[in-house]
Amino acid sequence: MPSPAKLAQDTPAEVAPATPASAAVACAPSTEPLFMQVRNKLRDDILAKRLPPGEKLPSEAKLQAAFNVSRITVRQALSELQAEGLVETFNGKGSFVTRPANAPLLGLLAGFNAVMESRGLRTGGQLLSVATGTVKPLVARALGVARDATVLTITTLRIVDDEPAAYAFVVCEPELGRKLIDLGVETQDVMTLLEEKLELRLERTHIEASAVAANRMHAALLRMAPGTPLLRMRFVPYDMAGRPLLFAEVYFHPDKFSYRAVIRR
Repeated sequence: MPSPAKLAQDTPAEVAPATPASAAVACAPSTEPLFMQVRNKLRDDILAKRLPPGEKLPSEAKLQAAFNVSRITVRQALSELQAEGLVETFNGKGSFVTRPANAPLLGLLAGFNAVMESRGLRTGGQLLSVATGTVKPLVARALGVARDATVLTITTLRIVDDEPAAYAFVVCEPELGRKLIDLGVETQDVMTLLEEKLELRLERTHIEASAVAANRMHAALLRMAPGTPLLRMRFVPYDMAGRPLLFAEVYFHPDKFSYRAVIRR
């Protein structure tokens, strides 16, 4: 979600404009739209910290000259970076890098490991429990199964740089669940396992994000005080026939994650 506009007194101090390393060469011939090429090159510099937090980006005119593109293209690239939370623009002052090191981008279908490893962080996980039982009403509706259906619930703790980062559970048909366990679901991205290891093509994924208060279990596992706000995300991936494959619910540590998306018209 885009961050709220900051007050004027919070505006980063003016610094001499820096030219990103990636902007030294104009956009190469590519099938990608020009604004995406500019966005991607600036994003690479930001994520690699060649443009550190608080750094002022070159002016639109300088970016236009560096990339050999139009001003409209530059503005579209900056708009996308702002929507992703990587930069913030202040009227009359320019655009600044705003992304904190501990708030990686969570794309709509980005895997946990892919996001973390893109930040140079070590990922791991712990299998907390595996239980067979009847499905709960919420999950039954999501999976389109009867209330007395038998499901497997896999509970895991995701770890980043030796610190607990997210508590998660996956509910699915027992046979699929056992396959996920055998493949090491506690340390692997579920979507990756479904598509690459089990060769299940995904047609879409339904996602729901909301803020919830940490209960005592969350607090103990994620090392925080009870009542601390958590980002809860629910995922239901569908195969090419439109069948829901599983229900996943993840509780993210607030100091380690933010969720942002770019919605195209």
